[in-house]
Amino acid sequence: MEGTVKSARRVLEIFEFFAETHAPATVKELSQQLGYPQSSTSKLLASLLMLGYLRYEASTRSYRPTLRVMLLGSWVHDEIFGHGSVISLLENLRQEFGHSVLVGMQQGIHVRYVVTLCSDTTGLPPFATGTLRPICRAAVGKILLSRKRNSEIALIARRANAQETDVERRISVPQLLEDIELCRQRGWAESHGSVVTGRNVVAMSLPPIAGQPELAIGLGGPEEVISRQSELIVSRLKAIGKILEGNAV
Repeated sequence: MEGTVKSARRVLEIFEFFAETHAPATVKELSQQLGYPQSSTSKLLASLLMLGYLRYEASTRSYRPTLRVMLLGSWVHDEIFGHGSVISLLENLRQEFGHSVLVGMQQGIHVRYVVTLCSDTTGLPPFATGTLRPICRAAVGKILLSRKRNSEIALIARRANAQETDVERRISVPQLLEDIELCRQRGWAESHGSVVTGRNVVAMSLPPIAGQPELAIGLGGPEEVISRQSELIVSRLKAIGKILEGNAV
């Protein structure tokens, strides 16, 4: 197709393929169906996986899109059909509190933010969609960890410590497990400035979505302000979770 950048066209054709088939696909299947070299198809899928647009099922060696793909165009849906999407709920939350809203998923020893609606009124630095944060420190990461077994959490923490060059930034595994147990008991997590000094994030898990990685939502802003508002924030995050759970039925 003349006048298009090959790699950009292939990304869109991959997403269009998934939109048509509604099914996961292997590197070989995508290569054959779309007529791409298998080596370049593998590299392209690996890049989309790293960016959080795809997830990989090791048991079937197949890929499928994540919620991040749908969220890319949700604002267009709102503009045409009215305000009822996930993004609208998150935008309402941002406007109500004046803080940044985050949705994240696990990616190895990190959490990747697939949605970031940042507020410019907090005086804190913004961060882009796709940002990676340490899963053992970020509130969104810790609430995702709370759904795992302690043995798995400890393994993730040790892997993170092995890659951390700053000794002072390494995680105390017993302290992390104690923190995670508190998250389980109350149903939400906080970062308390452990990722960005002066910023606190309150996070909760989102209802599971078939075929998607586990997701969590967070609301973040100045630490002292978030601490004062934590009870109301938790209430609002629970309400969003119930709405999304109802929509998924």
